[in-house]
Amino acid sequence: MIRLLVADDHAIFREGLKQILSGHEDLQIVGEATNGQQLLDLLAVSPCDIVLLDLSMPGRSGIGLLADVVAQLGEGRLIVLSMHDEHQYVVESLKAGAAGYVTKSSASQQLIQAIRKVANHEMFISATAQHALAQAVSADAPHERLTPREREIYDLLVQGRKISDIARKLDLSIKTVSTHKTNILQKFEAATVVDLVHYALRRGLH
Repeated sequence: MIRLLVADDHAIFREGLKQILSGHEDLQIVGEATNGQQLLDLLAVSPCDIVLLDLSMPGRSGIGLLADVVAQLGEGRLIVLSMHDEHQYVVESLKAGAAGYVTKSSASQQLIQAIRKVANHEMFISATAQHALAQAVSADAPHERLTPREREIYDLLVQGRKISDIARKLDLSIKTVSTHKTNILQKFEAATVVDLVHYALRRGLH
């Protein structure tokens, strides 16, 4: 039996959660909290396997509350239930010790899956949260920060073209191409064109 504590200030959501979990004999809600302090008090008297935590509650809430719960409960035993699917919420929650992150818009089956995986000492991130993370990683990748002209020059550099060749091909001065090359290296935090080539190969850009 997986014993659950639910912390959410919305009664309708908690009732919906009970209905979802009632069809699974291995899952049992052993306590409910409507604010952060109530949750911490409950943890002291109600043994549980997993806490389902809403980050947005009155009073103590957010990442600070999450960290307090993890300190009291131990790592690998908390799943965030959140209306937020922005990547920063996911990243901060996982850094603070959450073992799972499920958006409230996710299908109920994903929550069941999350509970069972976390109970089995695994991590779980719902599909919507994973998508937000993937977009953030992609947007933060060095090649995504290049201007169209820099990307054009980057592609030619990793092909092994010389500065003078690139200048002729793009009808630019050698000084302009050299400046672009310097800016590209800075954005990649790279020392040489060889580093750019290695990056391109790893990312399948070349």
